[in-house]
Amino acid sequence: MNLLSQSHKKLLFRRSSQILLLLILLMTVGTVFDLQIAEFVGAAYRGFWYFAFGVTFEVLGFLPAILVNACLFATLGAYAKTQPIKILFHVLCAKALLGAVFCAVFWTMANHSVDVRTSISVPISLTVGAVLSFPFMKFFRRFDEMALKRLIYLLTIGLVMGTLANLATGVLQVFWGRYRFFEVTENSLPFTQWFQPFGRSEAAQGHGATSFPSLHASSVASMIILPLASMALEVKASTKKRLTILAVVMIVAVSLSRMILRWHYLTDVTFSLIIATIAFIMAVLIIDGAFGAKFQKFINNRGE
Repeated sequence: MNLLSQSHKKLLFRRSSQILLLLILLMTVGTVFDLQIAEFVGAAYRGFWYFAFGVTFEVLGFLPAILVNACLFATLGAYAKTQPIKILFHVLCAKALLGAVFCAVFWTMANHSVDVRTSISVPISLTVGAVLSFPFMKFFRRFDEMALKRLIYLLTIGLVMGTLANLATGVLQVFWGRYRFFEVTENSLPFTQWFQPFGRSEAAQGHGATSFPSLHASSVASMIILPLASMALEVKASTKKRLTILAVVMIVAVSLSRMILRWHYLTDVTFSLIIATIAFIMAVLIIDGAFGAKFQKFINNRGE
């Protein structure tokens, strides 16, 4: 069985091309109206529930890319044949989950000027990550060997996608140089278009200037692996549809939350999604092209 047949790949690339065209259109709109859109969306937070929506999806924003890693380790642990290897992947799964807890909770608190000491945040993250790893690992043990193999293949695509997207976004964010909207409104710093980088000057380092692009948006884009992975589990068409809707809603909500909280502009989140879409295409080409034959043998149990 070929997990990604030619028809599958054509469909994926066609959908990716359509998404890219939509994102390029949004970038064009943002380029013209970036400041006006930021002022409209982030105007005084518009009350408690508006702010609560922003913070909720800020918390959830970092989770998808990290959870792809945790799912891959849990799947590998469920498939592993020897106890030492099972334990190794269990530890790696727990490590990914503690990272998710730390980023979602304590990193977000720090963003909102709530200082939590490392002596408190690290033990809590370690404990919660370790506890969560047991039901996480148990969940993936319910699948048969063929489903686990397919999941390993698809989650590997997700891992490569997330690594490429977050690496590219992180490097650009550090070295590009653009003031965040709240820095513009609260500190009277200059608004600049996304295509006018000023780099990591001394003035920029003093204020952060890491608005472009958005790490949250590139991370939440990993949600696209959810409907893709549903192929491996051979779920109902209605379930695949719901998973696709969930992925789209999460990507839109997290991107919107970054604008509501005045941390990013429309072009910041849109450019990150463009990077993530390209990273997804590259991940499919890398895994299916360079390692497709080996994965094929692995999946069909002709050799490992």
